[in-house]
Amino acid sequence: MTNYGFSGRLTEAFPSQVIVDVCEICNYKCIHCPQSQFKHNGAFSGAVLSEKLNKKLVKEVAEHGKGLTQQIRYTAAGEPFLHPEIMNFLEYAVKNSGTMVSVTTNGSLLNNEKINRLLEINIGLIDFSLDALNEDTYKDIRKNGDLTVVRGNLINMLKMKKKMNSSTRIVVSFVEQEKNASEANAFKRFWEDAGVDYVVLRKLHSAGGFFKNVNDKQPGIKPCVYPWERILLNARGELDLCAMSWEGKTVIHSNYNDTTIREVWSGTEYSILRNEHINCMFERFKVCGKCPDRNLTIWPGNKTESIRGYGDMISDFSSEDKYK
Repeated sequence: MTNYGFSGRLTEAFPSQVIVDVCEICNYKCIHCPQSQFKHNGAFSGAVLSEKLNKKLVKEVAEHGKGLTQQIRYTAAGEPFLHPEIMNFLEYAVKNSGTMVSVTTNGSLLNNEKINRLLEINIGLIDFSLDALNEDTYKDIRKNGDLTVVRGNLINMLKMKKKMNSSTRIVVSFVEQEKNASEANAFKRFWEDAGVDYVVLRKLHSAGGFFKNVNDKQPGIKPCVYPWERILLNARGELDLCAMSWEGKTVIHSNYNDTTIREVWSGTEYSILRNEHINCMFERFKVCGKCPDRNLTIWPGNKTESIRGYGDMISDFSSEDKYK
């Protein structure tokens, strides 16, 4: 039976996952992602995270999250490697955070120079978002992308990792949807045979209800794991409680400059949020009550491998390396 609440890697003292959205810029227009639509309607300004806030976050994780935070996960409301300082951000985090540092990317911009530096700084994990095995499927889903280029970059990184005897974990991910569902098993086999460390198969979500007719059944009655697991710093310097919601409806503190993750995580708003999820009665956080993706989140301890969470993967890696 799943234990809802703080236990195991989920701790009241500090989040086990700290997510950093470094920019609101992308070179793709993926059909399951609202980024390009937000760009055109003005919801996204093209913001990029400041060096000051990145350093503040890393120092806070080092001070209060050591032994509690599984990873600092660099992502973006777009593509992280379009941030002009992303390599410096990652290196600073690896050297100073005291925990695993990961980055998620579409892989299109990873030339030899970037790959070599990522491996040299010993980035903990790099997650390539691919979503397709066949080129035509890739073009349909990840618009503006070129699978030949991305696959070449990824295979090149696998070769360089082996040559440098690097401990960096290389992961590929696949968001299952109508256009690619028939490729899921073959995708998994192909990349396992190629030598990646893990293949993540995810169910399509609605971006917190932004996309209609996706998971549009009655929201599940179980609590979402996110209020107990993670917090997000976005490119505008806001602290956000949900990485699935792209519309700014889940910002829990508008300015990280004048607070800390520790204060917000232990504060009144998060306490109310967790109580509303446990009781499935949403007054303050109505956006969560209406979210059709809530039943897709995965709590620790789920023994069914096919629906294990991202945090479970990190736990597996942590049991094998120096971040344990």
